[in-house]
Amino acid sequence: MNSPAALLATCHPNPACQICGENAAHGRHFGVEACRACAAFFRRTTVLGRNSSKCVEKSGNCRKFLVCRFCRLKKCVELGMSTEKIRLEEPTNAPKPVDLSVILQRSTRILGMYYMCQDEILEPLNALQKLTKILKNQRGQQKGAQELQFFEHIDFSEIFVFWEFQMTQTAEFLMYMKEFRDLPFHERVAFFKIVWAVWRRFERFSMTAEIFGQTSIDQKILVQSHEKAARIGEYHVDYKAVSSLSKSEIRRFFGSKMLEYFEVIVRRYVECGFEIEETTWILTQICWIYAARRLGGQTLAASEIFLAKIGDDLHEFYKSKNIRNYAWRIGKMMKIVNEMLNIQVQRENSMDVMLMFNFFNVPEYEFFRV
Repeated sequence: MNSPAALLATCHPNPACQICGENAAHGRHFGVEACRACAAFFRRTTVLGRNSSKCVEKSGNCRKFLVCRFCRLKKCVELGMSTEKIRLEEPTNAPKPVDLSVILQRSTRILGMYYMCQDEILEPLNALQKLTKILKNQRGQQKGAQELQFFEHIDFSEIFVFWEFQMTQTAEFLMYMKEFRDLPFHERVAFFKIVWAVWRRFERFSMTAEIFGQTSIDQKILVQSHEKAARIGEYHVDYKAVSSLSKSEIRRFFGSKMLEYFEVIVRRYVECGFEIEETTWILTQICWIYAARRLGGQTLAASEIFLAKIGDDLHEFYKSKNIRNYAWRIGKMMKIVNEMLNIQVQRENSMDVMLMFNFFNVPEYEFFRV
């Protein structure tokens, strides 16, 4: 695997930043010739007070200063960076941090709303039936192929609105699982932060296959929200509000992943014609396996209980539909789960690099490992 420095070098030619040695073509920041990444780092650590009080190597002269906030800031200050010099030298259109406070408040409120799940109609249903009903309700406002609006250019703020809505749906979906509700509150919040993006991605790609079928593969259509869709490779998201990266640089990091999801999810959905109960089962597998890998402990123990239970529920579903030879369907579904999580890990590696070098100005790291 390429190192972060090697990946960064593919995006930025010389000349060098005085802090990290990478491209400083955008000029002086806070009084020093510096790249936008180091300028953004200095802005966050000084203006927003996010510096670490300790060196990662406990030496105060860390050789890995790009991943040590203490030593990186120390070098910035030693070279003469100062917030007093911002007015004359900092661009007025520099990306500003995304405010996630409203989403966090709303999502964490949902994650504590036990009464929300006390529905007499849902109570007799097993876990798979209950979650399938919730997913159907969430998809109830989805517009059909003829009603969706296609776009070619969209601002990040509107994409963010899509994400906000889908974060809320993820939190609601999770709260209808008893094993999730039984986790401590802080564990539920951590679980939610980890899985919302992969939940959103699978739900949208599977929804795309359901609405457009083979056409979604032929034309590379992706349903972005209940009301809007776009063709992959034919639309552009304007990230200027949160990133200094160019369109080509963002595409270099993430461009190929969208087509991988088409092969993993959409093509298999079109080939197999999965029922919504099977979609629900896949969603639960993705959420619990992914969260258990990252959190371990109580989440891992709860995942083993829940996945065994919903596996039995899936067996009952197949019996009710008089489907006897269903092993191949489960095999196809598990292949989607495993391959999708593998792609997610690859995306995270790219996102780790981008966040390490402050390419995106976002305060909540986990929300944006998407």
